[in-house]
Amino acid sequence: MRKKKHIIAMCLVFIVTVMMLAAPASALVIDFETIQPRESLYLSSYGAYVYLPGDGLVQVWFDVQGTGTMDELGVLSIKIYESTDKTNWTRVITYTHDGTSGLLGYNDYYHSGHVQYQGVEGRYYKAYLCVWGGKGGKGDTRYFWTVPQPD
Repeated sequence: MRKKKHIIAMCLVFIVTVMMLAAPASALVIDFETIQPRESLYLSSYGAYVYLPGDGLVQVWFDVQGTGTMDELGVLSIKIYESTDKTNWTRVITYTHDGTSGLLGYNDYYHSGHVQYQGVEGRYYKAYLCVWGGKGGKGDTRYFWTVPQPD
């Protein structure tokens, strides 16, 4: 009986050892079809969201991170859209970089901020942004939508 338990224990140790060794080996398998080049030489990450603090106020918050210290980094434009049904959207305002808006930062690797619009309570809002990262007279832009806020 004792010998049978010993054999079962050894088999379990062997199985666990094989499973542990197999896991890292499978992690080493590289699928070259899923490897993508860096999205941008100037932009590391970026994002934005719509925040509705109340009374119809609409805020679009954004953040942009460069791949290093950029001469210019941030948002070139923010277009806010409004809807009553989440199907039909109308652009209600456009904010653009003008040197004093705070949409762009200078000589930094990260820039964030927000814009405000007095909307209508109970309506839906989303925004379309153009982000920018530039250095040495060259740069890159990316365009994207925020997700409409849930019901």
